[in-house]
Amino acid sequence: MDKIKADPLALNAVICTVLKGPSTTPDDFKRATLVDSFSMIYQKFPDWAEPTPGDFSILGLLENMHTLHFPNKPGRAPIQVDDFSFLARCKRLKRLDVARTNFTDCSILLQLPFMSYVHLPPREQLTHLEVLDKLPWRRRVDFLPPPPAPVLPKPKPEPSEMARAIVEEIKRRTAMDCYKLTIRPDSQPGLFDSKFGGFPYWDPALPYPVDSAGEKLVLLAQINFDQFPADDPLPQGGMLQFFVGQDDCFGMEFSGGRAGGYRVVYHENIDPSITEEQLKPLDIPTQAETKIFPLARPIAVTMEKSTSYMGPVDGRFDDLFSQVYQAVTGQASGKGIHHWGTLERNDRDYLWDQLDTDGHHLLGYPYFTQEDPREDFYETLLFQMDSDDGILWGDAGVGNFFIDLEKLKQRDFSDVFYTWDCC
Repeated sequence: MDKIKADPLALNAVICTVLKGPSTTPDDFKRATLVDSFSMIYQKFPDWAEPTPGDFSILGLLENMHTLHFPNKPGRAPIQVDDFSFLARCKRLKRLDVARTNFTDCSILLQLPFMSYVHLPPREQLTHLEVLDKLPWRRRVDFLPPPPAPVLPKPKPEPSEMARAIVEEIKRRTAMDCYKLTIRPDSQPGLFDSKFGGFPYWDPALPYPVDSAGEKLVLLAQINFDQFPADDPLPQGGMLQFFVGQDDCFGMEFSGGRAGGYRVVYHENIDPSITEEQLKPLDIPTQAETKIFPLARPIAVTMEKSTSYMGPVDGRFDDLFSQVYQAVTGQASGKGIHHWGTLERNDRDYLWDQLDTDGHHLLGYPYFTQEDPREDFYETLLFQMDSDDGILWGDAGVGNFFIDLEKLKQRDFSDVFYTWDCC
């Protein structure tokens, strides 16, 4: 016997109706009366069936079928049937629901003498609607309502000319080179690569960094400047690494002091002959061994030069805004005026959007979820790592490392201020 072609959904509907499971054979088709189960799909087709997507003709072999309901759940994609001509063979059919299919031709309904109810797709989808007037009086026809028109988002109001001028002046006064770091979640970083987390490059002749209790620190990030050259004041070569502790605070002391729970290390020269095997005797921990850590896995990163502008979260921003507001409007603002009470909401949104400082980068301006913890020191942002795919600082926070500019130029990373906060 030739195999019966069947879409997997159609075959499943037949098997579920016959109630004999995978042992169903064509001899059982006469048991099928109400067909409405198109969900679960048997992984293994019976020997007598040939999987053929779109072919629902097997339903025309159910000689005693009186009800056929295709899935009618809102939001579900319409079932695609290549050819509805099989319906002409379903002479005992009384109730038919094809509302959420690609059914179009109403003329086939004239070939169903016992039909008493039919649920059709929206009128706009159908052809030969005139035949519906020829159906006997006892037949009832319903249509699926057309989908509602999409609700288009309201366009954002344009910012005022004053807000535009203020933002442009802030950008002019604060523009600074920075180096954006972009994560590459599909790439597995190696020993020498720029990355967040993972197994660090290290010179085995040097003592590995530990915290004040003698516990080894974990690599948070390393940037290979041989891979991605940078300009002053960053190094033009070598590798810069950031290590933090394994405790619940990731090596940071919330008192604001310079704790021994983190280190920034600079390797002026990278030894390409070093292997991970050579470093195993050092028993170096990674994020995989820590119970709580901002990183779930090693993440490769790339670096590119960009421009950063001072944002509203910077502790120096209010004084700057006061000066710029007075310069743009000519109105005396008074020291300490806050943009929040000066600008309308739409203008504030524009300012925050244009002066956004979140993300991962070296140099530039920092982002905080709380407030700027600095006072009159550590004016230079050395490195910022934000929460992202595979990165989580507490409750969607951000981590920052700050340094004195002159010490950065001297490649002295012994005095770095590390902080992180979250919402």
